[in-house]
Parts: sequence; structure tokens; C-alpha cells
Amino acid sequence: MRYQVSKPEHGSQEWLTVRWQDENGLKRIAASSAAAIYNQHPYMTAADLATELLRETPPEPKQPSQAMERGNRLEPVIIEWVQSLEAIILYTPKKLHCLNKDGARLIATIDAMCAHDDRVYEIKTISKRWDGKLPAHWYWQGVQQAACVGVHEIFWRIFDSDMMIHNYTQWVSSDEIQMHINAAAEFLKAIDNGVLPDDVVLSYENASDLYNKPIAKQVILNDDAMNLIIRIEQIKVAKKEFEKLESEAKAELAFLMKDAEEAVIGDRVVATWKPQKRRVFDSARFESEHPALSEKYRKDTEFRVLKTKGKK
Repeated sequence: MRYQVSKPEHGSQEWLTVRWQDENGLKRIAASSAAAIYNQHPYMTAADLATELLRETPPEPKQPSQAMERGNRLEPVIIEWVQSLEAIILYTPKKLHCLNKDGARLIATIDAMCAHDDRVYEIKTISKRWDGKLPAHWYWQGVQQAACVGVHEIFWRIFDSDMMIHNYTQWVSSDEIQMHINAAAEFLKAIDNGVLPDDVVLSYENASDLYNKPIAKQVILNDDAMNLIIRIEQIKVAKKEFEKLESEAKAELAFLMKDAEEAVIGDRVVATWKPQKRRVFDSARFESEHPALSEKYRKDTEFRVLKTKGKK
């Protein structure tokens, strides 16, 4: 079933929440995250997506990155530019497009649609030259947009470092759409059951994010869990040993280089040892000279630290 829901302000808490769960409280996948299902997203792993969907609270607004800020500011300008270049009328939908089918719950934000025939336009800005190839995370975004809107073409308009708008048309077949629906349904089936999807392995950061509110209680583990404790302890020892070996090897190389900034073997530079400058904020002095102002801008953060106790 395809349907539409009202679109809150882009990037707001309401917008993040409606993309995170549907009207029945069931989690769904946004088009911009679609590639994470396949671990083909450069900024989000499958474990990151699973963690986000398994949490009890929706994602919260974050300070936009420079790339996101660039896109947000330039998108309306590029839409107007495309209208002029192609002699068409584009509009930005005030609704989010959704699809619930075969257990897949998908949602897509559409940048622009043609007023004449509702063709779907996706606007991108990149800081490098467009090479004519659709990156994997854009490809899956386009597949999901096609699935949610009910079309087979996505018209990409990419503004690159050459200050040019490039045209790319993505044809999405019914088989591609169904394949994505099946993959999303399988992923969400695990989420609905409160477990990790197959082949998804959490990082410690994922686990910390998922269980970020501790309860003052104890959990009883079986004897097999001691193998994990022992392994962590062994890794900690090995890590310290490797750090020591690295420090000693660097010291030997530094002694050979002495005051030279570069080391070469043959005609190839194999090492550099150059000075770097870093400007730091003297927080201690600021707190001493401006205690009231320092307290006003102080922000406490809370996080959990996992410590193992392998020895009695």
C-alpha cells in the first residue's frame, strides 16, 4: 500500500520521528538510509541502522555537517535553475511518500516533482567532479524513492565542483523494487522481534548507543561468558604490547631521520616527520578568569564505561 503523510520541517525532531516509525509505532526505513541494509552506505553501517531502529527513542536533530548545510542551502537554488534550463515547473512535495508491502515499511522524502507529470527529481551537491556514475547509496535511495512513489525513473540533477548541473536518469525495474522490498522486510522482521538482522554485528559504539540508560541491577551470566572476559583481557594486554612496540619502532626511525622532515628510499618518500600546529582553548585559564561565564557554557555528558574484571 502506498500512501502519504504530512511532511514536518526538514531536519526537525518531528521529521526524524515520522521517518523512524509509522503511525502504528512500527519502525521503518528512510530512503537516505536504504543502502545501509546492504552495508553499502559510506556513512552508516547495517549495525548503525539496526541500532537506530532498535532504540526506544527516535534519533535527535544534530548539527548539520558542512556537506549537509551546503545541500540544504543550494537545493532550492538548483531546483529553480533546473526549471529554467529544462523549461519545466517543479514543486517540492509537502508530503512524505510511504510504502507498506510484504512486511517492508519504507518512507521517502522527495526533493522535487514535475508539476506536469509528477516525475521525481533528486537534487545533489558534491564537492568533487561528477564522474557520471551513481554511487551505491544514491542508487538504493533512488530504488526506494521509486518504490514509495510508484515510478520507474528517478531524474538526478547533480551540482559538482565544476559549478555545473549534470543530468542522470536512473531506471528502476519492478524486479529491483521487489528485491529491495524483500531485503527491507527481512531486516525489519528482525527489528520487530527485537533482535539483530542476520549477519549484522554490533560494534561497542553501537551497543553503547543502544543501551545508554543503565539500571542499577545485576545480570547473571553463564560460565561461557567468562571466555569473553578472558578474551577482552588478552586483547588489552596485546594492545599495550603493540603500542610499546610501535613506540620503540618509531623512536628508531626518528633517530635515523634526526632533524630531516622526510625520509626516502630510492626515489620514494617513505616517511615524513614534520611539525604541526594546533590551537587549543585554555579552559583552565578561562574558568579561572571568568568562572560565571564558564559555568554558563559548561555541558555535562553521561556515558557508560565497560570494565572487565578477569582476575579474582
